[in-house]
Amino acid sequence: MNYKQLKTLAILCMVFDHAVRIFPLYRMFAPLADWLWARGRGAAADWLLDGLPLYLMLIGRLAAPIFLFCIAQGLLHTRDVKSYLRRILLTALAAQVPYALFDLAVCRLYGMAETWGWQDVGLNICFTLALGLAALAVYRHLAERVHPLSWVVVCAAATALARLLSMEGSRGYILLIFTFYLTRNRPRWQRALWFLPAVVLSRWGLVQWVLEDFTTGAIRNCLLNMGGNYLGMVVTLAYNGEKGAAGRGFQRFMYAFYPAHFALLALISLLLPPLV
Repeated sequence: MNYKQLKTLAILCMVFDHAVRIFPLYRMFAPLADWLWARGRGAAADWLLDGLPLYLMLIGRLAAPIFLFCIAQGLLHTRDVKSYLRRILLTALAAQVPYALFDLAVCRLYGMAETWGWQDVGLNICFTLALGLAALAVYRHLAERVHPLSWVVVCAAATALARLLSMEGSRGYILLIFTFYLTRNRPRWQRALWFLPAVVLSRWGLVQWVLEDFTTGAIRNCLLNMGGNYLGMVVTLAYNGEKGAAGRGFQRFMYAFYPAHFALLALISLLLPPLV
């Protein structure tokens, strides 16, 4: 897969991930489940409502790792890091209000609007991508003059800042960006192995949750998020090093689409009746 195909896949997975929050999969499958129940196939109906949605939700989890990979690749290929960083930050700023409105719209659907507040909404993932890009640029500068292991300090500092500012994926996305960058020249099978501990560390909070609360819900949540992130990282191994037909028009579309899709989904959600 070339760069354009990877980004297109990430966009599609992202839209799916956000769309199923306002169009829950179990509601979409309910008519078929009713049909199965009426014919005495209760086990199949239960799997349709409870099992299949879990597997389909993995699709949405592929998006973030692919975007993180694109940041690592972007640093390697951009001619102007400052300009690249500026574009991501402008997209982040443009998307923050639609991002928050979408969160509010989803809370309204599920009857949680009364407890919602602007202060509870973190910063969208583009802020995380911008911070990851800046951290990689700092590391690359230091690695040439100080020590290759300076990435540990830079990565830890960027992660701490991401958590302090409540950026999306703050607990682990910076680490995954560095993982993509640091393993870029290794064979694919080695990268696939390195991705495993990276995902576990990036989702360590979920691992702790399972260790403290060994329930079906905790295990499913952990497998969904960790498994989805790992699969997304593995998908990037298909990258063939080519850019594809990703000209300026495609780049502008990508930057504009992120805030636009939040605004559109928020509007659709506000027009829908509450789900509870």
